[in-house]
Amino acid sequence: MLYSQDADQTLSLSYPESIFNSDTCCWRKLSVAGQDEDAGQLILAYYHQNKKIANKQALFWHAGQCFAMAGENELAKKYMRKTYSPFFKWFGGEEGRTWYYYANGTVAFIERDKKTLSAMIDQWDKRYAQDINYQALVELLKHWDVTYKEINKKKK
Repeated sequence: MLYSQDADQTLSLSYPESIFNSDTCCWRKLSVAGQDEDAGQLILAYYHQNKKIANKQALFWHAGQCFAMAGENELAKKYMRKTYSPFFKWFGGEEGRTWYYYANGTVAFIERDKKTLSAMIDQWDKRYAQDINYQALVELLKHWDVTYKEINKKKK
């Protein structure tokens, strides 16, 4: 589905990223309304209009999450994978490494690759303190039989 722009959404493409990403605006508003695919498309439109100043990693991650919520798993994986690489694991320090484990583990869940998800949790658990992203991976594994959307609905 292509993103259909109305006046408010078109205007939102010119907002500073901090406003565009706020809980009461723009793509998050669409997602709360259950319009996850439109939310993902709006994020991509925002990125394409604001490439020079946008936080590409955050925008692509959120777009991937929206597409996963919409059940558009190929798009979800495409944009989530743009947020990490093995270089994060090798050279990223603790923050880069834990992001790699979190992002790779989330993609593994969407791909239905339980072995990789478990490995990301195990590697994290051996090396770093548990945080909210670690807990999110554990929840994905614990709720293996449900969709990404169902797990995230439980959180709300």
